[in-house]
Amino acid sequence: MLIELALALILVKIVDELFIRKNQPAVIGEILIGIIFSIFNFLVPDTGIIGNYNFSLNLEVSHPAFQFFADTGIILLLFLSGMETNLEDLKKSGKSGLLTGALGVFTTFILVFLFAHFILHMKLQVGIVLATIFTATSVGVTVRTLMDLGILNTKVGNTILTAAVADDVFGIILITLVLSHGEIIEMAVGLSVFFLIIYFLGKFKIIDRVMNLADEYFHGPYGLVTFSLGLMFLFAYLAEISHIAMITGAFFAGLFIGQSAQERKIVNPIKVIAYSLFIPIFFVNVGTLVDIPMLKNFNPYLFAIIPIVFAGKIIGCAIGARTGGVNMKDALRIGVGMVPEMEVALVIVTLAYGKGIFGQPLGSQIMALKITYVIISSLTVPIMLKKLYRSREA
Repeated sequence: MLIELALALILVKIVDELFIRKNQPAVIGEILIGIIFSIFNFLVPDTGIIGNYNFSLNLEVSHPAFQFFADTGIILLLFLSGMETNLEDLKKSGKSGLLTGALGVFTTFILVFLFAHFILHMKLQVGIVLATIFTATSVGVTVRTLMDLGILNTKVGNTILTAAVADDVFGIILITLVLSHGEIIEMAVGLSVFFLIIYFLGKFKIIDRVMNLADEYFHGPYGLVTFSLGLMFLFAYLAEISHIAMITGAFFAGLFIGQSAQERKIVNPIKVIAYSLFIPIFFVNVGTLVDIPMLKNFNPYLFAIIPIVFAGKIIGCAIGARTGGVNMKDALRIGVGMVPEMEVALVIVTLAYGKGIFGQPLGSQIMALKITYVIISSLTVPIMLKKLYRSREA
C-alpha cells in the first residue's frame, strides 16, 4: 500500500505541472494516473520471480488504507466546497443565478433520464442516478477563460459563478435523495431529522458561537484547524446515520464554518492538507475505477449522453438566465459556461459506483463515460466561449 501512495503522489505532482503548463485542468492528469494504474494491473502479471524470490507486481489500489485516503479526499472536497460557498453572493445574484442553476440541473436531468430509461432501457433507479451524476457543474475552466478575456467581473461572469454554486447545491440534494438507503419511512425520518438539525444550527448561528469559543480557548498549534476537521467528520457521520450521503454532512459543515469569522484562519491550512495528500489520491482512485476488462463490450450508445448533457446545460441554463433578465446573447454564453463538470460530479459518480447501483460492467462503462465528458468539456468550452465573444462590442 505504501508504494501505491508513493507512486500516486509523486506522479500526480509531475503530471500536475505538465498540465498546468499547458493551461489544462490538473485534475485530468490525476485521473489519467489512476487509469494508468488500472492498465498496469491489467497488463502486468500479479507476481514477479527473481531466483527463488517471489514479489508482488500488482498495485493494490483496492487496499482499505488507499481507499481511506480517497474517501477522506471526497469528504474534504465537499467540505471546502461548502466553505467557499458565499451565501451573500447567492442572495445578491437574485433570480438570474438561481434560475440558471435550477433550470440547468432540471433540463439536463430530464433529458439524460429519458434517454437512459426509454432508449437504453435502463431500470428506473439506474436511470435516475445516471441523470443525477451529470447535473453538477464545475466552472474552473470557464472562470479561467473569462479571466483571460478580461470579462470575469461582468454580469455573465457573476451569473455563472452564482449559478454554479446553486447547481452544486441542487446536485448534492439530488444525490442525497437518490442514494439514501434503508426503508422509505426510515429514510424519510433520517432526512427530516438531519435537515431539522441543519435548520436550527443555521437559525441560531450555533456553529458561529462554537467557532468563537474554540478560537478563544484553543491556543495550541493549529487547534482551530483540528477542531474544524472534527466538526467536518461529525457532520459526515450524522449524515451517514441519517441514511443520506456523507458528503451532504461535510458540505453543510463547510457551509456553516465558511460563514464564520474564523474561516480565513482555517481555509488555507485545510487546503494544504486536502490538496497535498487526500484529494489527489481521490482523483487517482477515480481513474482506477475504470476497469479495463469491463470495457471490452462498451455500449457505444452511451456516448450519445455527452451531446445530450451539452444540450441540456446550454439550453436549460440559457433559458434560466434569459428568464432572469439576461439578454439572449449573454444567456447563450452563460449556458456554454455552465457545461464543464469536474470535482463534485466525479464525487457523485464515485459514490454511485461504490453503492453498486450500476453493477458490472455498466459501472466501469459509466465511470469511463464520465471521465470522457470531463475531458471533452474541459477542452471544448474555452474554444466555444472565445468564439462567442469574438463579435462582442468593444
